[in-house]
Amino acid sequence: MSDENKVLNKRDAKRLAEKRGTSVGKGYVPFIKVGEFSGSGESIRVKSRVAKRIHHFHSGIEFSAFMIFEWFHNTLDIREQFPIPLNDSLLIAKELGIKHPQNKGELIIVTTDLVIDFISGKGLAIAVKPADELKKLRVIEKLQIEKTYWEAKGLTWEIFTEKDITNEVQENISWLRPIMDLDLKQTAHIEVDDLLNFDKRIRNYNNSKLTKLCGRLDDEYELEPGHHISIMRYGIANRIFKVSLKISYYSLTCDDLFLSENLTRDIKNVS
Repeated sequence: MSDENKVLNKRDAKRLAEKRGTSVGKGYVPFIKVGEFSGSGESIRVKSRVAKRIHHFHSGIEFSAFMIFEWFHNTLDIREQFPIPLNDSLLIAKELGIKHPQNKGELIIVTTDLVIDFISGKGLAIAVKPADELKKLRVIEKLQIEKTYWEAKGLTWEIFTEKDITNEVQENISWLRPIMDLDLKQTAHIEVDDLLNFDKRIRNYNNSKLTKLCGRLDDEYELEPGHHISIMRYGIANRIFKVSLKISYYSLTCDDLFLSENLTRDIKNVS
């Protein structure tokens, strides 16, 4: 039986009926949510500063790729698990002479891990895969369908693997994830005054390393050990404190950290 005559699996048909993947911004719903599938055994939900909604990721690599674009100041929107229309993927598979992705003889929707919209009006589609997966023929065939679809739409398409993440960026992502992941949330309640006081206190130390300075400030103000580092971590995770992901958190100095110019807005977005 040709792929065109096969049925779509019921779970994907239901997702299409729910119009998942058809909106943008705050109203976007990913085609596959956390808990519905996880190839790596991971599931991560985080609230986005850019899209103002909760994102669903199925691997740590997906979360890392998201973080890079969440941090980029020209990002307008990020959509994960974006569904490619079935008619398009069937036609592309036929033209390429490959079998359309399916499970137990039923068709499945081809999804792209991340679709990024930039303020400039340009876009980028990203397939996120562990490097070892790129050795598998069926993975490559699915990626060919994605590549053909997005290039026909005029969007740049790229593959992202763990090899695209520097050690410094990965260290920062691992440090921030427990604060950002809604299912791991490990933060005590932080007040606006805590954030403002932290910023005021570090301005007297210029090039001092922040992680070491936090311990000194705990002692100086007779606060519980870890008080200031918790505020620093919370502020960076929620973009209230601006830093570069390219500098490892334990190498950051006071001069590397800036208070958000939109403090009130950014704190409101956290809640």
